[in-house]
Amino acid sequence: MEKTGKKSAMPKYSMKISRLTVDKLGVKLYDRVSAVIAELVSNSYDADAKKVTISAPMGEYLATRPKDQIIDRGFEIVVADNGIGMTDSEVNKYYLRVGAERRKDERGDTSKIFGRKVMGNKGVGKLAPFGICQMIEIYTAGGKPVSGLDGAGKSARGFQVAHLILDRDDILKDEEFDYQPAVGDLDGTIAKSSGTKITLRSFAFRKVPSLEDFSRQLAQRFGVKSADWKIELIDSVKTPTDPNYRATVGEFSIKTMPNTKITFRPGSGGQVEDRAFDSDGEEIVGLNAGFEKNDMKYPVRGWVAYAKDPYKDDLMAGVRIYCRGKIAAQTSIFNRRAGFTGEHDVRSYLVGELHADWLDEDDDLIQTDRRDILWSHELGREFEEWGQTVIKKIGTRSRDPMKKKTWDRFKEITKLEKRIDKAFPRDDQAQIRNSALEVAKMIGQTMRADEVEDVDRGKNLVELSIMLAPVITLDDRLRTAAEASESPLDVVTGILRTARIAELASFGRIAEDRIRVIERVEALKDQPGTLESVLQTLIETSPWLIDPQWSPITANQSFSTFEKEFRKYCEQRQVKGGKKTAKSKDDASKRPDFVMTNQNGTVQIIEIKKPKHKLADTEVDRIVKYRDLMSTFLNEAGNEDLKKLFPHFQIILVCDSLNLDGTHAAAFAGMKSADELVHITWKVFLFKTRQMHKSFLDEADRLKKNASAN
Repeated sequence: MEKTGKKSAMPKYSMKISRLTVDKLGVKLYDRVSAVIAELVSNSYDADAKKVTISAPMGEYLATRPKDQIIDRGFEIVVADNGIGMTDSEVNKYYLRVGAERRKDERGDTSKIFGRKVMGNKGVGKLAPFGICQMIEIYTAGGKPVSGLDGAGKSARGFQVAHLILDRDDILKDEEFDYQPAVGDLDGTIAKSSGTKITLRSFAFRKVPSLEDFSRQLAQRFGVKSADWKIELIDSVKTPTDPNYRATVGEFSIKTMPNTKITFRPGSGGQVEDRAFDSDGEEIVGLNAGFEKNDMKYPVRGWVAYAKDPYKDDLMAGVRIYCRGKIAAQTSIFNRRAGFTGEHDVRSYLVGELHADWLDEDDDLIQTDRRDILWSHELGREFEEWGQTVIKKIGTRSRDPMKKKTWDRFKEITKLEKRIDKAFPRDDQAQIRNSALEVAKMIGQTMRADEVEDVDRGKNLVELSIMLAPVITLDDRLRTAAEASESPLDVVTGILRTARIAELASFGRIAEDRIRVIERVEALKDQPGTLESVLQTLIETSPWLIDPQWSPITANQSFSTFEKEFRKYCEQRQVKGGKKTAKSKDDASKRPDFVMTNQNGTVQIIEIKKPKHKLADTEVDRIVKYRDLMSTFLNEAGNEDLKKLFPHFQIILVCDSLNLDGTHAAAFAGMKSADELVHITWKVFLFKTRQMHKSFLDEADRLKKNASAN
């Protein structure tokens, strides 16, 4: 077939069109290859085609754009069908009339042969290719069989060909005029079979989807299921022997979560009441297959459900709404306001396919580019309310299946059952294992899908379940023993054994939390910008870092009184740093110079320096001042009771090295020998703290295993 056409003396074909029309309905409205091809495919469907073949360079850019200059690569996109085609008079009467409403002319709203409800309505889809290309070549054969010459000049009987070429540049003129397309060389010849072939050339900078993506996109756009309808894709840059040369567009399938699907089946007479069914085929009361408005029925058929997996792309996101088999809109929540219960699951999992053929009948509610519905229309609002009712219903009905899915995934990710069995392996610990599973289930079912995939979070929650399980089991056994008239020895023994396991699990959790704090301290000490105040805050909130004993360090009332009185004592003598938590009046950002804690009756004054810091003479003077003040305070009249409770004090210094003169070095050594000062380096401080906590963890594990063995 020739790519160029000829001008006839008398214009055979004529299109009345304005630049504004082409610009808005072609160039501006359709700028994606898949959207353009979908418009041509819908024309093939309306023409009773049983098969439409699309040939394109899959996955390729149709043009290059060096320095913003568009250079066509010489590709073609061909859309060919075996439908009824058109005669030359039909081309003029229907195809070249832009904006003519197909369903209101003599052709009606159903196709000639199969009685299909035609998809086309506005009469503007024919301009869609101008959104991506310059040239549109139309080759179509239709009407009744006639005799004549074929393209090679031989006698033939068949269907007369109409052949014309549209050029966007010739159409894009400022004024309205009658445009005469070029007549193709095969115009008036005879073709053996009817059908239409549209060829697009001279492209803008656009990319054709890959064969797989193109197939999914077309499957998503057309909700037609028929043995008399097939869409085939051919990759024109591959050879026929390549396995990825050809593909047939199948049904757009989405795997759904079991027991979540709701199906809508209006009655044959257009009924809409009480025709919604669950996954078992049971009718759902209160949910109709459509709605009524002003005594008119607006049926909706199809289904909604939760997807088995979260959306992997925009094609499967939400509910697809079709009108006459062609997509009209896609919505995830029917414009429902944010903040409703289960919103995350709905936005991530809700899928469906609904058909509402009335969307473009009396009033056209579909936007021209078929990307959404005019929800502001009176019928649009009714449809929206109906859809929101569906969302509410499926959100309620899908709650249990969603919880089960989340729970199953939680068990899989965390290896929950294996870890619980390892923690409580004995036969007589079955009740503890069950308690751990129940706690984990309560937590796991309330998590979102994205939270379940967080491995570290899942690990912590399993540890929490294991820690709480013995405590819950102990409570159950104590209740059982309290309710029993007798408490046999084996019951009491079981209670004591469970109590021991609960204690060890709790202490083990505390130890693990403390090791996380130690790791935080180690990270801070290696950061050059870390301030001493940050390290002091850690000591203040976690004093066990200095003396990691396993009895809780509590700020009891007696120590609070001691601390308060000593703070006043320091303030009266205007010693900077004496106030433990309040900020200096001179510098609101100044942190306290030391931290005070109480450990087994010994008051500890803790001073911590940054890693690699060298202690200076002035700092030793301040430490000596702290010692003298504390000694004087304890021996002052009126503080006898406080001294009985806290007879000893000690200064803890965390500092890596010293830079002292002879006098200060001697004072420093004297305090150490008198056990008034304990000096430790960062390395020793962290090693001692970590080892003591690790030892406890090891001991807890050993005792736990012994308890399990016994």
